[in-house]
Amino acid sequence: KIHKILMKILITGGTGFIGKNLLLEKFFLKHEVAVLTRKRLSKKFIKINSEIQNIEDKIDKIKKFGPHVLIHLAWGGIPDYGKEMSKKNYLQQIIFFDKLKKVTSIKKIIVTGSCFEYGVLKGSAYETKKINSTNHFSKAKINIYKYIKKKFSKNVKIVWLRLFYVYGKKQRGNALIPYLIKSLKSGKKIYLNEPFAARDFINVKDICKIIFKFLEIKKQGIFNVGTGNAKSPKDIINFILKHTKSKSVISYDKKKKKTEFYANTNKLKSVFFGKLLPLKRGIEELIPDY
Repeated sequence: KIHKILMKILITGGTGFIGKNLLLEKFFLKHEVAVLTRKRLSKKFIKINSEIQNIEDKIDKIKKFGPHVLIHLAWGGIPDYGKEMSKKNYLQQIIFFDKLKKVTSIKKIIVTGSCFEYGVLKGSAYETKKINSTNHFSKAKINIYKYIKKKFSKNVKIVWLRLFYVYGKKQRGNALIPYLIKSLKSGKKIYLNEPFAARDFINVKDICKIIFKFLEIKKQGIFNVGTGNAKSPKDIINFILKHTKSKSVISYDKKKKKTEFYANTNKLKSVFFGKLLPLKRGIEELIPDY
């Protein structure tokens, strides 16, 4: 198995939400890791001082490092998923992968895709389901996957992880779960636009475990990364209220429709056998941070 030998791993997006959590893991102690970033970085890792679209003058340094695996997490401008930002990300990533083709030591590429690639966010999503780019963000992700597959699939294993709704430590404060925790703890009035729109929330620690699993195994392809369960904003508020003495006034339209969107995880379960953190437990762990 790959994990029995020292791997050299190149990471993009290492200073983002998932990346920060990933670089905290002890797993990397037995591997050599380089991170493509202009931001401050722990001395435990090799810093390649560049952005993804400007790696031309860093290709020799990357070649010298000789990465076996690329973990590609980079995506700029979150939470802006509009036309201009999506187009900017698409073009930058195409440039990045075009230049990276010169790094022949890479034998596996792990990329974080998105559940939004499914388009209609309703019911159970499974990997063979027809994708539908209903917005600029999902279109950009789909086209990036197609480009990587076309350019690299002959000699490189490609793992595309369609992430569902990731939450956890180091997430931006205006994301749903951190926002609700902060608002309830401060007694802020809350109005829920979609109180019963249940989604599949997965903890960032589980995302890290799953990425590490794909470093160890030879499997490739598209995999949903979720829990297979859906919880609504109303459910989340109820979890938080059990652990706070909130005086917030919570209002919503009781006539709103109940909807569910969640991952079919059968394919993921065929390779990852670990237990995932229940949403209730994950929220309990986050409450003291806000």
